[in-house]
Amino acid sequence: MKAWGGRIRCSGAAGAAFTLVVLTLALTSNPSGAATETVSSMATISTRIDLNQATRAEIEAARGVGVELTDRLLAAREQGPFQDWGEARKRVKGLGKRALMGFAEAGFHIRNQPPPAP
Repeated sequence: MKAWGGRIRCSGAAGAAFTLVVLTLALTSNPSGAATETVSSMATISTRIDLNQATRAEIEAARGVGVELTDRLLAAREQGPFQDWGEARKRVKGLGKRALMGFAEAGFHIRNQPPPAP
């Protein structure tokens, strides 16, 4: 589902409930678009991003992840998908606590597993 220029990725019952909320708010928004900004913010918070499918921009947007770490992540991912966060940490130099916290805050996952707590 594409809404307000951003991606919304949800699955299962939570995804269905989120979609219902988004559609309800979209239908009740006023012409000024005030509700649109609120819905867009909620979509960002609820987004789940698979590190094995993430774009460069999605990876770089995570707090604590810069251009160089993104380059190393993408290069390692070209060799094959990550099976879990432990493997990603072994294969990618510099994938430490700060980056993992940024990935967790941004909603990243590998095979439906969030990053480990520091």
